[in-house]
Amino acid sequence: MFLQKGTNVAVVVNRTWANLHGVKLFLRHEAGIQQDIRGVDESHVIFARALESEEAAGVWIDVQAEEHGDDIELDHVKMLIPWSQVLTIVVSEQFSPAIRQEARRIGFTRETERE
Repeated sequence: MFLQKGTNVAVVVNRTWANLHGVKLFLRHEAGIQQDIRGVDESHVIFARALESEEAAGVWIDVQAEEHGDDIELDHVKMLIPWSQVLTIVVSEQFSPAIRQEARRIGFTRETERE
């Protein structure tokens, strides 16, 4: 599978993996890593930019590490998601506000684009 670097993606991962302390530290450290990521099933959505998709170990993504106000530059974390934890990857030029709202509703608010 090839994704061009910078492609806007939604990576659906195994929620058990996303709740591992070491993973959650980078996905949700501002919200407190003691709080589990919850949802309606065992999946978790990560909105990101693809960096490298042809590595045998997994897919590299660029994840926004923190939400800041519009006037502050955003921090980003480059993260490898093992292929064994990826349920699906959705590619879109832009994800609709309804999809982003549903992702927030089920407990995920990290996004790579400001609305």
